[in-house]
Amino acid sequence: MHRIERLDLLTRVLRDRPGITVADLARALDVSVRSVFRDLDHLRERGYPIEADRGRGGGVRLHASWGLGKVLLSSEEALCTLLSLAISEKLGFPMFSTEVSRARKKIVDAFPTSERKTIAPLRQRIFVGRPASATVRDTYSTPESTVMRHLQIAFVREATVQADYVKETGESSHRRVEPHALLITWPAWYLLAYDHLRGEPRTFRFDRFRNAQVEEGTTFRARPREIATAILGPHCEVPLNQI
Repeated sequence: MHRIERLDLLTRVLRDRPGITVADLARALDVSVRSVFRDLDHLRERGYPIEADRGRGGGVRLHASWGLGKVLLSSEEALCTLLSLAISEKLGFPMFSTEVSRARKKIVDAFPTSERKTIAPLRQRIFVGRPASATVRDTYSTPESTVMRHLQIAFVREATVQADYVKETGESSHRRVEPHALLITWPAWYLLAYDHLRGEPRTFRFDRFRNAQVEEGTTFRARPREIATAILGPHCEVPLNQI
């Protein structure tokens, strides 16, 4: 079981079985007692109000104040949430704009410093431009979810991805690209990448990717501003504010 899944299960067990012993928790999660203590310490660092009974063999529980206000997110879920809120701010929500900003700041404050440092650099790799033209809006379709999953992994890991790409003319070609940045011209999303087939930076529309696969063991150093400037020119939109 992935650790984030185990932590999520741990919080549910603590909620449903208040006073459970650490030994019983270890058996329920199929891990060692030492692992349970480490997980409990991690949850405390995240702000979870975990109480322990005094004495040997005492039970542990979540304080009654814990509830829906505490949500355990994986790094990818946290990234998705924060970026979504930051993008909403950048696009200029006509309603609830103040609430969006407050919610984003509260979520940021809830994460440990180490996780904020991991997530923050990604803000420099997302650009928001003007809304898409009528032609693009009429032809843009929902990207394939499986393909987007591989592109997401490659983008976060800074790994090369191979995929088939269908041009506007319907012609298909196999591409090997480095996903350096994302460009949003609502509702269309684009990948700003270095294209190994052409040997230069290129723009790719998300809905035209097919059969994407991450190249395991490959890495590159993200150069979002350099790639964006090469493609869009020196006056391209600034990246999102720091999240």
